Amino acid sequence: MDRKFVEGVLLRCFILGFVVLIVWFLFFLIAGGLIHDIHGSMFKQITDRQFEVIHYCGMGLVKLFVSVFFFIPYIAMRWTGKGQKPAD
Repeated sequence: MDRKFVEGVLLRCFILGFVVLIVWFLFFLIAGGLIHDIHGSMFKQITDRQFEVIHYCGMGLVKLFVSVFFFIPYIAMRWTGKGQKPAD
């Protein structure tokens, strides 16, 4: 595999991960009550506070995983590849 290909895949995965995170946040912001009603019918004992904590922790974990597994390797590959000549 080519180094540029792997860099491109990592960057696209990072961007896609953050798009998913933004969509999740917007759904939570706009339709939080509806989402809570749907999940509240499945889990009878969940409070509004618990629901918010679960979602914010989930968003934090997604953000952490996307950054650690896609963005940091992308930066490391870009950083280590700066001094190398391109292969012919």
